[in-house]
This record gives sequence, structure tokens and C-alpha cells, in this order.
Amino acid sequence: MVGRPNTILGMGPVKGTIRRETQADPASDDDSSAEREPEPTGSGSRSAVLGATVLAAVLYGWGLSRGTTDYYFSAAVRSMTLNWHNFFYGAFDPPASITTDKLPGSLWAQALFTRVFGVHTWVMLLPELLAAVATVPLLFGAVRRWAGPRAGFIAIGVFLLTPAVFATAQVNIPDTLLMLCIVAAGYCLTRALTSANWGWLVGSALLVGFGYQVKMTVALLTLPVFVLAYLVGADKPLRTRVVAVTGQVVLALAVAMSWATVFSLVPAGSRPRIDGSATDSVWDMLFVYNGIGRTASSQATEMASVFAGPSGALRLFDVKVAGEASWLLPLVILLGVAGLWAARRGGRRVVAGWLMWLGWLAICAVAFSLVSEMHPYYMVLMAPPIAALAGAGIDAAWTAWRARAPLAWLLPVGVGLSAVWAAVVLVRVPTGLGWLAAVIAVAGGVAVVALAIGQFQQNRQGALVVVATLASAVALLAGPSVWLFSTPALAANPGRAVDPVAGPPAFVNADGGDSVSEDQPMLTYARANSGGERFVFASNLGITAAPYIDAGENVMSLLGFTGISQAPSSAQLTDLVATHQFRYVLMVAMPDPTASMTAIQSWVRAHCRLVPLSAYNKSGNTGGQWTKLYDCRSST
Repeated sequence: MVGRPNTILGMGPVKGTIRRETQADPASDDDSSAEREPEPTGSGSRSAVLGATVLAAVLYGWGLSRGTTDYYFSAAVRSMTLNWHNFFYGAFDPPASITTDKLPGSLWAQALFTRVFGVHTWVMLLPELLAAVATVPLLFGAVRRWAGPRAGFIAIGVFLLTPAVFATAQVNIPDTLLMLCIVAAGYCLTRALTSANWGWLVGSALLVGFGYQVKMTVALLTLPVFVLAYLVGADKPLRTRVVAVTGQVVLALAVAMSWATVFSLVPAGSRPRIDGSATDSVWDMLFVYNGIGRTASSQATEMASVFAGPSGALRLFDVKVAGEASWLLPLVILLGVAGLWAARRGGRRVVAGWLMWLGWLAICAVAFSLVSEMHPYYMVLMAPPIAALAGAGIDAAWTAWRARAPLAWLLPVGVGLSAVWAAVVLVRVPTGLGWLAAVIAVAGGVAVVALAIGQFQQNRQGALVVVATLASAVALLAGPSVWLFSTPALAANPGRAVDPVAGPPAFVNADGGDSVSEDQPMLTYARANSGGERFVFASNLGITAAPYIDAGENVMSLLGFTGISQAPSSAQLTDLVATHQFRYVLMVAMPDPTASMTAIQSWVRAHCRLVPLSAYNKSGNTGGQWTKLYDCRSST
């Protein structure tokens, strides 16, 4: 799909370039051959891509050595490794009384690795690292087929310096796995545009569907964009394209809904209760709790202000989000819009490439700007389109500048805007990087002047080209590079694992991030007074049980992550105690308890005795005590 790289911004052939032009008329609507399949990547390019992939492994491996796990997901992984029943259902606790509040797709990879290599932090982080590394050659392959190898190399360079990817690969959250699924789907779609083999389009649909298993609805954001790109750029008759994309959508949705469909058909007594639904409905969990509930609830709105600022058109430029992936957004938006407008001269497949990557960026930007509940690490899904558009746009704009074409002015304007934006990101938060803002401002000014002068010189001097290149590189890449490498070790502050962000210590630690751990005196007391019960204790909330399960304790969770799940009935709770499943209940008080939490609390208070804090906390220090232990073998 390399097509006409020199026409990607509406230019004709440029003297001295080595790119190959096709002989077909680019304006023709003949579906047989508008552009030819690109030749295989040379051995030099393959070696360079391999080197970049190895560099990615080193970079993310360094991050893994400084990373840590989210104790909630780690607890679920431990439970899922106990047996295949727990594995399939994504059981949160050892008895598989309840699932996590997400689909289990991302946890399957971690659980499989843990079964093979054992329970270690690095093992749970390894799938995320491998996903980030594998994205590099796939991103290059997709961009190369659309815009040429030079654009592909620029793209993977920008990708490797995206702080959000580095930060997210340090934690066992699903976003890097989702990113890999969607980039792989985009690569397959790019191949499908020029291939008679339907397997590429089928592969793209399957990968989008599996992406849904990894992180639900967000994986489907790109599906309409992929459909549009295929309709515009595929080398097949229109009727065939319409039938093909219909099958693509059906297959993607079928794979996306496969696990939930199986789950819904299993009788309630033969599976765990589903977290995130008060009615024990997997569809409620998917479309309400993890769907409209993320946009409409007051809790979601409150969480948004904590993690990513208020929703709105400028959220991606919010102080809590901007440093993660938005450094090149001014340049990318400018070149992306110009590239799409000018691509009509480059053939349908060139247009399809701009539509795919620019559409991917746009639809994610809109979704992340409008949704109430968002974390900065969601920006990892925008890293590939930003990198791809930067690669194709900078390559094409640089070629235009060398040819003194009219669109060459996009380069100095875009570099100048991104340099200004980078300086703003660095100075509006006291991070100690004010010096870098000055460096970027100077480099941006030099780059703009050099690029502007070059537009008026008939015979450019080599020195001018070198100055323009180096100054532009500093202006565009110094900000994200320093931001990424100044990120402190996450293991030193594991409380940040719930919201991993990159950046200097003053920025990363600004919002705190308390670590959660087990109450050892309480745990020792419960063990010592156990009467042979199966579980050390039961907890009324999954978030309270998680640190203990993560530490390898045999604990039952009566409710899920937030207490929204369906509660066991009073008769079921009584039976659990009578059959020696547990003796103690660890209760956490919430300011606004759900109906399920209230029901369990009422049963516990009616059937169990409060264990005095002094019985196990001999220090007498009650500061920070937010849980209470109840003994259900001693009736009040």
C-alpha cells in the first residue's frame, strides 16, 4: 500500500527520491489496480525494525523492573490460576463466588503466564511488556504499506517515546494488550486492502472482537473507522466491499459477545455471580455498569476530576493528561487534516490510510473527551494513530519542503505549534523542567526560521538542512523523551498502580496514591481462632479482600469491587457459616452504601459479634482503622 508516497500530500514525483511510482492512473476508479502491492522490505529495513523492537524490549523491560501490579487484578489472577473453572469465568476470589467487574480476556494472559512461571510480579507484568514490544513491528508494517518505510521508522520512533505506553506497560492493566489487538487489526486491514485473500479481513475482525474481551466497548471504537477505510480503499467492486464489511462487523461483534453469551446461558448456581450488576446480569455489567454508567453517574464525574480532569473538548490538553501523549497533537492534527484533503491525488488506498489513522485518532479523542470517567493511561490507545500520522505527515511534509511545494509551509507551522504546546505542558506544572521548556522554545524558533528560510533558497546548503532537522527533532521529541525517562519507579509507590502515569516525581506524586496492604494483626488473630473453616475470613467488598488474596490468603469476597453486585441471601450467608466456610467477616464501612452492602451489613449485625479492636491490635493505635472484624460463630 505504499502507493504514491510522493503524492501523499498532493505532490508529484520529487527528483532524487527513490520511491517507486505505479503506472496506473491514480484518478481512475478502476477497482482492478489503482496501486500495486509494495515490494518486500529490504534486509536493511528488516534489521532496523528488529533493532527497534529490541530497543523497545530494553525500554519496557527497564520499566518492568521498576513496575508493580494492581493488587485487585493480581488477586483475580491468583484465583484464576487455581483451576480452569476459575480461569474461564475470571473468578475474583478463590471459591469463585464472584467475578471481576470486567471481562476476563486480559487476565487470561496473566493467568496462563502465572501457571507456567509461578506467582511473581514480573510474570504478571510480562504480557503487558510483550504486547507493547509486539506493537512496534506491527505499527511499522502498517505504516510502511501505506506511506513508505521512512514514515514507518518515524512512526515507531514517536511511538517508543510516548510516555503513556511506557507507564502503562509497568502495570498489569489491560490497555497495552488492547493496543496490540487494535494495531494488529489495523495491520491486517491494511493488508486486506490489496490482498485477494479474505483471511486478512477476517483476521482484522477477529482481533477487534478479541480486543473487546480485553477491555470491552473501547475496543469497538475503531470498528466503524476500519469499515470506512475498507469501503474506500479495497481493491474490489463496491458490492463486494459492502458485503465484506457487513461480514466484518458481524464477525467482530460475534467474537466480542461470545464469552458473555456463554456466561448468560450457564445456570446461576453453576457459575460465579457477575460483579457490576445488582441483578447478576452480564449484559447489565457490560452495557450499564461499564457502559452508560461510566458517562452518566455522579460517581464517574467525581472520579474524572480526580484522575483526568472534567470532561469536555479540551480534556486531552488538561494538565493531568497532556504529558502522556499529546505532545505532537498540534502537528499531527495539522498534517492529518492536510494529508486527508490532499490524498485524493494519491489514489484510493492512500485516502484509506489517512481515513483509518486520522479516524482512529478522532474517534478516540471524542470518546475520551466526553466520557465522564477516564484515566490518563487511556491515552495509550491514541499512541499508535499519533505515531502513524506523525510518521506519514512529517515524511511527506519534509519531502514537500525539499521540493519547495506549497504545502511545505505545513512543516514550520506544525513544528512551531507543537514546540509552543510542549513548552506550555512543561511550565504550567512545577515539575523542575522549566529549563527544558526554554530549550524546546529555542529549538522550535531555530527550526521554524531554518525551515522558512529554506523555502526561499534556490540551492539549499547542507548546513541549513542539518540545522532544520536537528532543531525540529529537539523541538518535537525532547519533551516526551525527558518526561518519559524522568518517571520515578512505580514500585516505590505501589498505590499509583491504580492510575499509572509518566512524568517527573513532582507531577507523578502530586495526587498521592496510598498503598493498600493486609492488616497483619487481624489476620493473625483470625487464623489463631479458626475452627477449621475453609476460608480465613469473608469480606463484604472485593476491594478489601484483594490485598489478602493477592498475598495468597484463602479469602472469600461476598461482594465485588464496588458493592454493586448481587449479595448472597440471608439464608445463603447462614448456610456458609453453618457449613464452616468462614467464621469471620471483615466489614468496611462506606459513606454511601449500596443496597447489597446494606443487606450484608444488616445480616452481619444480626448474626455476628463485633470483635473489639483491642483483641488483635495490641498497640491501641486506631488511626486509619476503617474496617471492623465480626465473629459469626458467636451469636449476639
